[in-house]
Amino acid sequence: MKMADVIQMNYMLIPVIHRFGIELGFGDKTVDQVCEENEVDLNFFLQLVNAYHDQDYFPKEELQSIPVREIVAYLKMTHASYLNNTVTDIEQKIKSLELEGNEDKKYIALIRNFFEGYKSELTEHIMREEDVVFPYVLAVDEIIKSEQFTDKNKKVFESFSIEEYEEEHDDVEEKLMDLRTIMIKYVAPPANTNLYHSIIQDLFRLEEDLNYHSRIEDKVLIPKIILMEKSIKNLF
Repeated sequence: MKMADVIQMNYMLIPVIHRFGIELGFGDKTVDQVCEENEVDLNFFLQLVNAYHDQDYFPKEELQSIPVREIVAYLKMTHASYLNNTVTDIEQKIKSLELEGNEDKKYIALIRNFFEGYKSELTEHIMREEDVVFPYVLAVDEIIKSEQFTDKNKKVFESFSIEEYEEEHDDVEEKLMDLRTIMIKYVAPPANTNLYHSIIQDLFRLEEDLNYHSRIEDKVLIPKIILMEKSIKNLF
């Protein structure tokens, strides 16, 4: 299938390919060709695309063949994209709305404070994954590949489990829904409707992207690590 046709099917894949370093303008090249040129693991990319297209997609048979480091690298790129681009852009638009002289300052301040609270929660969630979950996942991968414990990876392995993460996995999209509800139902109509509508649309897109992100964690990463944990316990 041509990469352009894949993107046409779901525009939400545009930031996904960007995170892989794939830029638009690939002409009629196939998915295979584009992935090969950009040194992207084809199997993992296909699993991502399928997960984006089908909420119930679960690549059970393909789990073993997806490199753990590829999954973690992608999730880290997604985190960076959220914090450095998406969230920053929404913040800037809210500040621009606040600077409008004829807007109701009270309502705009409410939106800003609510979004800042959400940003803090999202950042905490991301840092938890970056500092605890991903090092654990990579330690599990190292143990499986080497078939042995080191002092370092054994300490990491014994300090955590992916089931613990699965139980505590926060729903970071819920507060976005609350903010959208406030902006749609309760805030007085702003003078700059274009900017206001743009912020709401950005919130919808961020929530949709976060849902996809969570699906990769819940349906690809977590099941794969659960299988790997069982293999480690059988080995030792």
